[in-house]
Amino acid sequence: MSPNTLAIIPARGGSKGIPRKNLKDLAGKPLLVWTIEQALATAGLDVYVSTEDAEIAEVSRRAGAGVIDRPDELAQDTTATEPVVEHAIDVLTAQGRRPDQVMLLQATSPLRLPTTMGRALEEFAASCADSMVGVVPEPIFIWQKEPQVAAHYPYENRPRRQDMTPDQLRYRETGSLYLTKTEIYQRDHNRLGGQIELFVMDPIEGIDIDSLHDFDIAAAELSRLTL
Repeated sequence: MSPNTLAIIPARGGSKGIPRKNLKDLAGKPLLVWTIEQALATAGLDVYVSTEDAEIAEVSRRAGAGVIDRPDELAQDTTATEPVVEHAIDVLTAQGRRPDQVMLLQATSPLRLPTTMGRALEEFAASCADSMVGVVPEPIFIWQKEPQVAAHYPYENRPRRQDMTPDQLRYRETGSLYLTKTEIYQRDHNRLGGQIELFVMDPIEGIDIDSLHDFDIAAAELSRLTL
């Protein structure tokens, strides 16, 4: 039997950097709706938005998602994501629908290939992992400035990209997608725990919207992907 997978999309109404960011238009639809539609198009996901905001809740329902009414104390600037997910688990458990695993999706990462979420479910099942984190490949040529200048690669023998060995490759956590067994949230109160695996995504999926300029970049890439 396939595991029951909750796809939860946290969407707070009180964004400070870009007011009402989750509802801001991106290439013809609210930012939040891109992630809802991607999740709904993936077989095996029970899709919910967690929000305290009435307008976000209405937009989510119109897009086809269920809504978890989030209490105001879990919608503050300092609220971590894990308590929001645990609240959603508790709500569904009280309804007799406890999920076996949770796919956490961020609305601010709207670029995902059509097969991404389904592939994540398949890789998670095949890996026997307890949690999985979405990542994109990153160049290894990273330096730090403080407390002293230091390279995080062998600059004395600079490798060519095509010659890099697996142990030299590096990956950046995107924040776009996490897949976690429910008991990890309930035991560790963290989206990552137990045996952790990497879910390698296409580099284009690493765009995270944090500024108005990011909206422009995402809109251009979405237009290219949907042609």
